Amino acid sequence: MDTREITVATWNAQWARGSSPRGMLVAARLREVAADLLVVTEGSRDLLPPGGHVIDAGADWGYESPPYRRKTMLWSRWPLTGVTPIGDGAGKGRVVMAEAESAIGPIRIVAVCIPWASAHVSTGRRDASNWSEHLECCDQIEKMASGFDPRVPTVIAGDFNQRVPRGRQPIRVAQRLADVLGPWAIHTAGEIEHGPLIDHIASDLTCSAVQAWSGRDDGGRLSDHAGVLARLRSGDIRPDLAPGGEILDTRG
Repeated sequence: MDTREITVATWNAQWARGSSPRGMLVAARLREVAADLLVVTEGSRDLLPPGGHVIDAGADWGYESPPYRRKTMLWSRWPLTGVTPIGDGAGKGRVVMAEAESAIGPIRIVAVCIPWASAHVSTGRRDASNWSEHLECCDQIEKMASGFDPRVPTVIAGDFNQRVPRGRQPIRVAQRLADVLGPWAIHTAGEIEHGPLIDHIASDLTCSAVQAWSGRDDGGRLSDHAGVLARLRSGDIRPDLAPGGEILDTRG
């Protein structure tokens, strides 16, 4: 890999635990990816590569859960500073931001597991309507981003719980995500092997390559999500926006 690049990867582990047979295979795959920054959602810390620096978004996202589970974890090759989780509302336990002095300079990472359409509708707190938690979390991410120093590049990675471009989700929901992510290119959007994806990587960096891997191996299912990585380097490229704000594929 070009030493002027960094590799960012993300995967939803479907609650695998490192001590289980499935979890051991998931952990092995995560090591093989050899990412510099790795966002793992719906997992546990024993899935993460040895060494490095780890933070998570907290243990409370409104559902009863074993104490070792985390909705959102960030593993970094470099020390993490300025750690800021969202501490209330729909983003609690799901969104955390930190900064690192990376191989390409200072970088900001926002690790996310945006709620799925039916979060807290008929399970959990049972006080939500379809997509309400998702939209509230988007609002919180937008508010967090409003305070970002634009001189520091930003990477947003994790489980977005939306296909990009829009699949079956309501137009208003797809448009809200597009509005929130307007400053960044979604490098994992569009046609991609093992896609369409709902786990994404977005940034204001230049993307030189995207590679996804299946949630299955020869022995069966490892996760109900495909994983994906992106190779990023510093540059001045911003995402191109189509009329109406639709985010175009800028992976090239």
